[in-house]
Amino acid sequence: MEQSLNDAEAIVAGILADADAEAARLLAEADEYAAAAAERARAQAEAIGAEARAKADAQAAAIRAEAESKAAIERRKRALLSQEKLASGIVERAASEVAAMAGRPGYRDTLLAWITEAAIGLSAESASVNASKADLPLIDDALLREAERAALEATGKATKLRKVEGDPVLGQGAYLTADGGRLAYDNRAATRFERYRAEIRRRVYTALGAGKPRS
Repeated sequence: MEQSLNDAEAIVAGILADADAEAARLLAEADEYAAAAAERARAQAEAIGAEARAKADAQAAAIRAEAESKAAIERRKRALLSQEKLASGIVERAASEVAAMAGRPGYRDTLLAWITEAAIGLSAESASVNASKADLPLIDDALLREAERAALEATGKATKLRKVEGDPVLGQGAYLTADGGRLAYDNRAATRFERYRAEIRRRVYTALGAGKPRS
């Protein structure tokens, strides 16, 4: 009987020992799993943080790029407006100076140059010469003959000019119409300055921006 009890106690002790070993093993596995899970969580958190920082950096870079682009566009617009204003101011000042020439000594030579230039540009055998109400009285046969000779010397082509009587055009300068009325050459001051406006702009841009509008 006593032996049987001893055997039973040994069996129980073995079972308990096995249970303790299994419990220890399970605890070790649990600790290992917990550590691995913690490491995975840490790595995942770092990855999420890095991704968030990357997105934030990308968003910040995009915002900076957009702001810089808008600022560059605004600077260019302001530069262009400034350049256009300067070019227009130059044209206006030049037009005022040309208008002030009327009635001064030497203005007849200016009219002669404008008529000759228009005759050369029109390149017609004959044409009528018109001008403003103030300029028409200054245009006589002698002036027209001089313009004819000057155009002939410049081109080798003869042209006959005659003055329009009455019905003056608006604006200072000369307005020539070829016989038949299909061709005309507007050499009035306003038109001349409009033709020069592009060149004036180019020179302004060159002076302010090394050959091109500054942005």
